[in-house]
Amino acid sequence: MFLSVFFCVLSLSSVVYSVKVERGSSENAFLWIIAKQLDRIENRFLDMQKQYNSRGAEIESIKETLQKQSPSIVTFLARLMSPPYGSIAAYATVKFETIKENIGSGYNSGTGIFTTPIKGLYHFTASARQSQSGFLHLGLFRNNVQMAVSVARNYNSLTIGATITLQSGDRAYVKNVTDQPSGIVGAGQTYFSGSLVHKM
Repeated sequence: MFLSVFFCVLSLSSVVYSVKVERGSSENAFLWIIAKQLDRIENRFLDMQKQYNSRGAEIESIKETLQKQSPSIVTFLARLMSPPYGSIAAYATVKFETIKENIGSGYNSGTGIFTTPIKGLYHFTASARQSQSGFLHLGLFRNNVQMAVSVARNYNSLTIGATITLQSGDRAYVKNVTDQPSGIVGAGQTYFSGSLVHKM
């Protein structure tokens, strides 16, 4: 934009300067005034272009600084404590309410959801124990897509582990994948953890 306007002004200046202008000549006084005004406009546009280029460099510098300041370590560990022997509703997300580690502040104990602070490759692990006779089916989800699943039966334990790519703002969580309530043990025996393996 600046360059196009600048070249238009420069072209007009060339036309005016092509006319022989004598400062003291009354018949050319008007052209002399126009030429001086064009000089001022041209100089002003040159100054504006310099300011624009300077601001562009400042913006790029700020972007680089923000990228360097983004967290390079992201990790969390949360445990299910209460109730010691309870159940989880059909299709419900497990809310691991006791946070033991949360570097990067990605995990929310109120929802049971980890929200990715930065794009990268993440590894997640979840372990749970079934609290009564029957089955416990838990899945690891990225947004609304099931990425891994595991099953426990009759007071036994299950483990889920997966390494997946996440964009900034993506969500990861563990939920009951069946249409029936399932027994689950709290008391710290059920947990969910995740860590950034590689920043992308």
